Amino acid sequence: MNSLRYEPSVTVRRSILRDLSEKLKETVSLAIPQGTKLIYFDRLESHWPFQVNLRVGDALPLHCCASGKLYLSTMDTEAALGVFDRIAHKVSARNTIVEATRFEAELYDIRSAGYSLDNEEWFDDMVGASVPIFSDSGALVACLSTHALVTRKPIQTLRDEIPFMQKAAGELKSVLLG
Repeated sequence: MNSLRYEPSVTVRRSILRDLSEKLKETVSLAIPQGTKLIYFDRLESHWPFQVNLRVGDALPLHCCASGKLYLSTMDTEAALGVFDRIAHKVSARNTIVEATRFEAELYDIRSAGYSLDNEEWFDDMVGASVPIFSDSGALVACLSTHALVTRKPIQTLRDEIPFMQKAAGELKSVLLG
């Protein structure tokens, strides 16, 4: 109970996540940088019978999920590629990017678009999207993401839903940063 006082805005944050989850009809998550990892900070589960079992506190793979790639895109390219080179051998799915030149192009595309997609790179038959939440100084505070089975939602549909995610990210910024 004592830890609750350190986060008085939890109700507002969860209501924003619930609203977004209902709009997308998918699970939505917040991940935050912590040391050398990106971890799930909060999740609001959808009501689909088949879901990927991920929990608050789980670390995300930086090279193959939408939030991890978004996180790396905020780093200097050389530093991001250094991290990638150390972990790229961890193939998660049939579309996991393992070539450094292709990953560098992916980082460029993410920076240009302002969001990241996971096109069956983390899990086969699952797609994902992530948008950043930046502090006023430009530091990455959190990544807001969603994922879906391709049988429910093709990647183009996720791309079309990015404006909903960006709006929610703007609302979450004020809640997370005060």
